Amino acid sequence: MQCVRLKFCFLTIFLYFFSNCALTSPLNINTAINIEAIDGYGIKLQNVALSLDSLFAKNSSYHIHIDSVVLPNNRGNIKNLILSCHNGIISKNEISCDDGELSFNEPLTNAKQSKVQFYRKANGDLKLSLDKFELADGSAKLEALVNKDGWQVKLVSEDVSLIKLRELLPAFPQLSSSGNLKSNINFMGSDKSLIAIHGNGMISDLSFSNDESTVVGEEVSTKFTFESKRHNDTWKTNLDVTTFKGELYFDPVFIDANAGAKDLFGNINWRIGSEQIELTGFEYEDPSSLHVEIMTVIDLAKKEIVKPIEAKIKYALFPNVYNVYLQPFLFDTNAADLTSNGKLAGEVMIEDYKVVQADLDLGFLSLTDNQNRFSMTNLNGNLGWGESYVNKKYTFNFELADLYKLRLGASEFSFINREHALVLSQAVNVPLLDGSINIESFQVNDPGKQEQSAVMDISLTPVSMSKLSSSLGWPEMKGNLAGYAPNIIYKKGDIEIGGALLLRGFGGNTTIHNLNAEDLFSITPRLSADIQLNNLDLTSLTETFSFGEISGKLSGTISDLQFVSWAPVRFDAWLGTPEDDHSRHRISQTAVDNLTQVGNGASNVLSKSFLKFFDSFGYDKLGLGCRLRNNICKMRGVSDVETGGANGFYIVKGSGVPRIDI
Repeated sequence: MQCVRLKFCFLTIFLYFFSNCALTSPLNINTAINIEAIDGYGIKLQNVALSLDSLFAKNSSYHIHIDSVVLPNNRGNIKNLILSCHNGIISKNEISCDDGELSFNEPLTNAKQSKVQFYRKANGDLKLSLDKFELADGSAKLEALVNKDGWQVKLVSEDVSLIKLRELLPAFPQLSSSGNLKSNINFMGSDKSLIAIHGNGMISDLSFSNDESTVVGEEVSTKFTFESKRHNDTWKTNLDVTTFKGELYFDPVFIDANAGAKDLFGNINWRIGSEQIELTGFEYEDPSSLHVEIMTVIDLAKKEIVKPIEAKIKYALFPNVYNVYLQPFLFDTNAADLTSNGKLAGEVMIEDYKVVQADLDLGFLSLTDNQNRFSMTNLNGNLGWGESYVNKKYTFNFELADLYKLRLGASEFSFINREHALVLSQAVNVPLLDGSINIESFQVNDPGKQEQSAVMDISLTPVSMSKLSSSLGWPEMKGNLAGYAPNIIYKKGDIEIGGALLLRGFGGNTTIHNLNAEDLFSITPRLSADIQLNNLDLTSLTETFSFGEISGKLSGTISDLQFVSWAPVRFDAWLGTPEDDHSRHRISQTAVDNLTQVGNGASNVLSKSFLKFFDSFGYDKLGLGCRLRNNICKMRGVSDVETGGANGFYIVKGSGVPRIDI
């Protein structure tokens, strides 16, 4: 019989030794027996003394004293074990005790005349009960039964100190802990092997912490039941744990059981001799947030997950699941500060803290970035990716979405899952103000993996500049804006447009080349581009900005444009009259007055001369350039001029009568 970590089984084994000697030896007139050592079954008894008060009476009393009991693998040494039986039987067919007392002393468990009853029959049957002995500063009682079918040991305990229990059970978690245990545990075996353990119990006022403070508990109370059976070389355990009080921290997640009970239940497999445990159908339920079933393998020695986590999400309720279980893992991402609502369910596979496969049902899920960068309202339908779901089709929709200050209207998307990509099945028109963004193609490559990226082609149908400028908080503009952006690539918060972005507005075209955005949703997004303006209508442009009317055309370039946190930090710009512009060139007094503030710094100069009688003036060409570096703008104009010994430049070169130069 093998007594795994159970220091009370020594008595059952001793009774085997003693009864085998007593039952097979004929009685004689000796009243005392002394044995120097008994060794077997991994237990060693030293200096055993037996004394009898009557040799021939049917019921008699006897006394057994053992100096030392050395437990298997030197796991303990029980000193000074004394058995006093007041009413017992010693015969050829039976050794028993109906009224006995047992005393022993060991650092973690001891008895002081604890009540004991037992019998051992010639056929090998054994029954034992030991009542109220001390165990790890608490109390316990023990029952054992041995017959031809096997053996059973039942241990019932109360108020057991977990600190003391760590000393009794070397495999107990190595945490600095306090708390009390109440339990009812049954051990079952066959011959010398332990084949099953089952029981229940409750842990009260548990507080613990590891050295790194990454696993912490405060005033935790938990009840549990378990059943563990050995199948060949594998232990299979069914566990059910309910934590109903206290606070827990498993880096980086904080769980407050005081706000509601948390349940952990399912199956654990452990191969004997291995450092790994397998979780199969292992479930965690927090009724206010999450119910998930997981399968994985954990290496206890390395303290790491060695197999991707397969999780079945039975429900995830927002905002609680985000606030408690998701947000702690997202502090360094663009989803670190969200307001959320709704729910989801489905299956995911997690590897290296990334969702590499998913099959999700979305239930009116709403997400709003509290930094006002993006939001999505009532996201509904199904979405997924990964090798397990190849060729599966997904359809989802949303009611509203915001990207910075731009509002997107209700839209529906259909995707098909390819082996290494999630591909848009058909083009989608997403309403934007009074126009739309037309997503011609969209493909996510290697979704969920480190190298994940997205590629898309989009176009913009005419959007009212008035509505666009109002949404962005710009001065009101007139006209419409349209454009086409091919081969947009998004990866890790960075956007790159492979082709040119063409925008139509103010009667001309604006082409944006080499457009790149880095850390788009971070606190300090960076943007770079080269811009070409072609034949913009100055009348429409100046009316928009209340600058004063200027007629004619405007072209130019803004190269090496760089923004940080949406503020320009570098560019080289030139805006001026194109060489082939043959349109009418006129400039109003208001525009002249505004331009003189840029030029010589003086305003209302026309009111001091006869030119005040003219509403507008002709000009040959105009132009203004700026090279921005380190917050300093080096300016230039259409031509240089020397006035009063100082160098300057023209930003408006007059023509005709009346004529004006600035």
